Amino acid sequence: MHARPLLILIAILFGVVFTSPRTHAGLSGENVALIVNASSVDSLTIANHYVSLREIPAGNVILLDDVPSGLTIGLDDFRDRILRPILKTLDQRGLAPQIQLIAYSAGFPTSVSIGSHTRKLTDEAQKKYQKPTASINSLTYFYRWVLSDSHLYLGWSSNFYARGRFERHFINPFGGDPGESFQSASDAAKAEDFAKAAEKFESLSNEYPTLHPLSILAAENWLRAGNEAKAFEQIGEAVRHGWINRRQLSETDPLRQMFSPNEGELSPARKRLLDRLQDVPVAWQGPIAFSSSVGWTTNGHPASPKRGAMTYMLSCVLAVIHKNGSTLPQAIEMLERAAQADRSYPSATFGFSKTSDVRSTTRFGGTPDAIAWLLSRDQKVEIFSSSLPKDRRRYVGMMLGAATLPLDNRDWSFVRGALAENLTSLGGVFGSRSQTKLTEILHAGAAISSGAVAEPYSLQPKFPTPMIYPFYYEGVSAIEAFYLTLQSPYQMLIVGDPVCQPFARAPNDFVSIKANDVAETTDNVEAEASEKGSTNTPAVSIRWQTFPDTPMSTPTKEMEIYIEGKLANRSRPLADVRLNLPETLCGAIDFRVVLIGNHPTEPKISFREEIVLGDSDRLPRLERLRKDKQEKLTLFAESPDAEKIDIVHLGRVVASVDSAAGRIQLAPETIGRGTVRLRAIAHQDGQQIPGRTFEFEWQ
Repeated sequence: MHARPLLILIAILFGVVFTSPRTHAGLSGENVALIVNASSVDSLTIANHYVSLREIPAGNVILLDDVPSGLTIGLDDFRDRILRPILKTLDQRGLAPQIQLIAYSAGFPTSVSIGSHTRKLTDEAQKKYQKPTASINSLTYFYRWVLSDSHLYLGWSSNFYARGRFERHFINPFGGDPGESFQSASDAAKAEDFAKAAEKFESLSNEYPTLHPLSILAAENWLRAGNEAKAFEQIGEAVRHGWINRRQLSETDPLRQMFSPNEGELSPARKRLLDRLQDVPVAWQGPIAFSSSVGWTTNGHPASPKRGAMTYMLSCVLAVIHKNGSTLPQAIEMLERAAQADRSYPSATFGFSKTSDVRSTTRFGGTPDAIAWLLSRDQKVEIFSSSLPKDRRRYVGMMLGAATLPLDNRDWSFVRGALAENLTSLGGVFGSRSQTKLTEILHAGAAISSGAVAEPYSLQPKFPTPMIYPFYYEGVSAIEAFYLTLQSPYQMLIVGDPVCQPFARAPNDFVSIKANDVAETTDNVEAEASEKGSTNTPAVSIRWQTFPDTPMSTPTKEMEIYIEGKLANRSRPLADVRLNLPETLCGAIDFRVVLIGNHPTEPKISFREEIVLGDSDRLPRLERLRKDKQEKLTLFAESPDAEKIDIVHLGRVVASVDSAAGRIQLAPETIGRGTVRLRAIAHQDGQQIPGRTFEFEWQ
């Protein structure tokens, strides 16, 4: 027996959307804003490839016409000519709630001069070591600070999203009255007034449920107060809101008296709770999916920005096309290789360089924790006492530390999706030939890498910790892995494919999307739907089909629906969904469904269909004429009864035909080269009728 479908009315296709108040986290193409230098053929070409490889909705692409040239840009120019136009466009298009990542195509400055901010520093150590040059992606990450002209992102721990030592879970994350309540609870615990401490921690937990370590603190104090029932209840609340570490319960006092098998047989309820948790070392906070729609607190947990939590925006650069960086073919090859790695779960080695070079010793103290985590997951690890490995092995991760890396002659190789980075001073400085550039690591086969855009000194907060590799293995995207381990990222240029996720544990389910000629009426709908439902209403049916989980998948937790790339609904997964659409709607419409896995990293898998609604004979059509000249692309566009046909590339009209049919010519300066996607939009009787996406290769 099939459950009745949920009926959703889409009143205005590009206007009203129905979203839940939940945190939007995890990464898929629908969450990427792709920024393009409209005056750069290289930037357009890289964008063409990335849109095709990652199924970026055309509406998520923003073309900027006033991008300053050169490798370095002034802070005011960055703020006014790049950052503000991006954020304004996202807001105007109604995309801000779904965007987690701003990715710059090629053709952008890689660094920003921030002397006006470093001059505000008063701490002597910061004044000495924080140089007045920042990377373009990290200033985008710190957009809130840049817009308010604040220099506070220059602090040593300005990135609250980054993970810290495990005990950071339990520090006081509050200021004001909540901070005083936390301190009062801690004081009560020290005075052994455990019931009072438990009540205060529980009260704070009820007010801030996303800060689930508060429930752990409440449970510990309830247990010390002799109330096991309340302690177990609070543990359940912590797990329900995101607590995942099993060892904190089974191996540390006082909770192990409830959960350790050595203390007797566990009750079925306690065993079921433990079975939901992960068995990893209690040394570092575990990885968590990024969200731009929430703020982050000093203990590394999400909370409402209205309560003072800090918001960020993931950002990176797809390619640096430069004489000291990549060629265009090299950059394209890297992106194509990385896109093939998703959910490939490669069997390869995580390698860590250990030499006497300060570039290596700076981070090596954190390596044992990273190796312990990887070994707990049965992963292969290697420590090599040279700048690069010498064995003939395949690597999926590599932590390096040397000024120069002899990458040309090597017996080892990177697997698709490999993450590798090098601690050195000038890895992201492309105006100089000195030292190995991060792009050379990409040319060697890595999917993503990073480098400093100015002298960073050998300071751990400015570089990813070794935990970047176990976090990557846990399933986060490549860009999340970087920002999860960069405490002070303002100088770090991150280049490559940010969405690459070879270890993502996405749902092992399937979604079908198809058009219905008419929508069946049903009495099991909301009142509004019942009143407005019509047997003549065009509809789209979505069916979610579950399959057995595998060791590398997770159950579906939530489902997102996108129409023309815009988030329309987010809810628990539903077996059958019917979207009722406006009766006048006609054309090829882009429908997407994204399934989100029940895992702290919130892995996603997307399904996309272009559904033809209305009379298919009215669809505009594009044809590429075979007598093209290499420097020009000639197309034929037609649509019956059309007064005008617009040709759209990356969401922008690049040509028009003022009749029902005609030829157009396009140049690389307008649309770039590579895997080009175009769409014809016909204007008929006051309607805009989109045609199917027309994709072709133009070399």
